[in-house]
Amino acid sequence: MSPELLTAIATLTGVALGIAGTLSAARIQAKGSHAQADATFRAAQTTATTQYAATLEQQNRAAQRAAYVGFLAVARDFVRRAEYTRLDGDRDQSAQDLTEPLLQVDTAYVAVELEGPEAVLVTARKFQREALEFQHFLEVRGGAYRAMNKLWAHHGDGDLREFLVIEPLDRLRSIYEQMSRNDRMRMFCSIDLVLAAGELGELGVRWRTEFMQAKSLLSSYVGAGTITELEKEIILRDAGVYDTSVGDQLGAGQDKMEATLRSFIDGARTHLNATAPRYA
Repeated sequence: MSPELLTAIATLTGVALGIAGTLSAARIQAKGSHAQADATFRAAQTTATTQYAATLEQQNRAAQRAAYVGFLAVARDFVRRAEYTRLDGDRDQSAQDLTEPLLQVDTAYVAVELEGPEAVLVTARKFQREALEFQHFLEVRGGAYRAMNKLWAHHGDGDLREFLVIEPLDRLRSIYEQMSRNDRMRMFCSIDLVLAAGELGELGVRWRTEFMQAKSLLSSYVGAGTITELEKEIILRDAGVYDTSVGDQLGAGQDKMEATLRSFIDGARTHLNATAPRYA
């Protein structure tokens, strides 16, 4: 083989190797570019997801705060109305109707129910239930409470030793509490309480004695125009067939609502101030 042919072959081989090397380098470079592009894309995707989650987190917190504030406002209003009803209800009949304030509580509760979380919702639901119980209790026994308020207002700052009817009413309630469950149910369901008590033995006799004394004392208030005849009967029945006074029950109901509202505030504040992200 001539020197010229060997030289040509060597030259062609070198060119081929160079081309192969260039192609290989290009492939490596391309792979590196793709990897870099993928990394850039993933980083951009992560950033976008994080920003979206942060924005969503901020919007959700704002919506929750608005729901909590709305519920807190109507709940506090209900408690204020409830207190006014307890203390001054005999002076303002409109205060007895808690239907509209309760409806506002129900409406505000729906917003909390939508926003959550469950830990806050549980307390809001508890307050809603207690408000309903308070309103219902006032509807059932509010008449006796308002009538008794009239008697208290009548005595005002005077000598409460002249408020003689309180003692037989308290004894009447105490005797009823000592009766068996069946006897109490018979009394509760009876139209003629005096007749029913006469069939219950020694406790019934004692109950009847206190009932008649209280009735006589209340009649003097009817004669003076302080209460009506109907209100007298309402007071007697309420004291005769319930073992807890309306005032004590309403006071306990309001204490429960106020305690639950404080728990709601604490739970809502803890949730809104949490710094840990809630979205991945």
